[in-house]
Amino acid sequence: MIKAPKIVMIGAGSAIFGLGALSGIIQSKQLRGAELALVDINEQGLQTITALAHKLNEAWDAGVRITSSTERTELLPGADFVIVSIQVGPREEVWELDWQIPLRHGVRQPYAENGGPGAFAHTARNLPVMLDIARDMERLCPQAWYLNLTNPLIRLTWAVSNYTGVKVMGLCHQLLWGYTMAAAVLADRWGIPVPEGFHVHTDADNMPRFVPVARAAIQHLDIKAAGINHFSWIYDIRDKETGEDLYPQLRETWLTDERYRHFEPLSREIFEIFGMMPTAGDSHMCEFLAQTHDPITKPWEKYDLKLQSWEGNRRRRAERWALAEAIVSGKISTDELRDVTKYAMLDEGIPNMVMALHHNKPYYHQQCNLPNTGQIPNLPLGAIVETPGLMSAAGIQPLAFPSLPAGIAELCRRELARSELVVEAAIKGDRQLALQALLLDPMISDIDQARAICDDFLVTFKEYLPQFWT
Repeated sequence: MIKAPKIVMIGAGSAIFGLGALSGIIQSKQLRGAELALVDINEQGLQTITALAHKLNEAWDAGVRITSSTERTELLPGADFVIVSIQVGPREEVWELDWQIPLRHGVRQPYAENGGPGAFAHTARNLPVMLDIARDMERLCPQAWYLNLTNPLIRLTWAVSNYTGVKVMGLCHQLLWGYTMAAAVLADRWGIPVPEGFHVHTDADNMPRFVPVARAAIQHLDIKAAGINHFSWIYDIRDKETGEDLYPQLRETWLTDERYRHFEPLSREIFEIFGMMPTAGDSHMCEFLAQTHDPITKPWEKYDLKLQSWEGNRRRRAERWALAEAIVSGKISTDELRDVTKYAMLDEGIPNMVMALHHNKPYYHQQCNLPNTGQIPNLPLGAIVETPGLMSAAGIQPLAFPSLPAGIAELCRRELARSELVVEAAIKGDRQLALQALLLDPMISDIDQARAICDDFLVTFKEYLPQFWT
């Protein structure tokens, strides 16, 4: 008999990630008897999440064995899966600085998480810890899967893949935004209620409007998309029930119906120009384009590009902590976490992945971020690309797709090449490479500007970037 899996969650004390992940794992009947090991350097947050896990485990009679520690090396031995969702530095505070620092040197980024100069700092802070986790795994659980949920996903997943020997896959739910955009455009087909002024911005305050449309989209649509994370493209879109090809209707409706002219307008225009629908929504797709930051034409006004709401994220974090504490204290029933979508939490599909890879229960996953072994022929081999994949005890077999159109492929190749340079600079603590990486960024067009941003990043984040100061 195969032993029950051991799942280690690093960053378990996150109110954003932890509650939804706990709910999914603990209420999964298939994972009864599994060991769930919770790790976080925030001792208070870890205590709350651990108490919540025990509460859910008892109330739902899940039979999960729960351990926790602030030291990951205590819990990594014997792990089968290591799920990593971390942030070096206070999340909203450092993310806001990632946006503000380039702005004070004349660069207005549209988002500043996965692309643009802010993504350089975001990578450099998180990368040393991500690699340290992988190196601990090489010693303590070399056969375990490293499941990375930390952004910038391409860069951090590639670093683990290229610089260590552990099995790694990047996880993201951004394709849901593609589903939701398509469902909003095709809503009349199924009678899906779409709120007036609906958009798919990844903002904490927008999620209650987003989630109902997203759930309807999953019910009615089947999408096959591929590319790179937060910059993937729909190859095929069908009615889930009838199998009808919906691409012609989607193209005709979105590109010619005046009702949708201002719905995710940047995605709409890119769709029209390049011929394939992008999936990420304007707020993430804009991170990879050079046409989103010009201070004269102000494309953020033309396309209504919305910044991340750092204050909204702070409120969401506080609300989720309050929910966790209320359940632990008994003021709220554990059943409140049975369906986490009511709190705008999203399902990463982790129980299904564990069952597939550990217990050979085959599972089709729509977004597998893995090294390119040819699944996208005209993107570089070894680079992290995003395609659907089949999971089983034999591993993860990504599905092969036709080549991307030349223009789209070039945009992806540029991002992948820059990502490798950013990772090399962050690993070596090489300031010259860091400057080169910033000069390759499509949002920077001046050498002195790039140098000033680089210096400001390194000084402001000095405590989180020791590799550049030794």
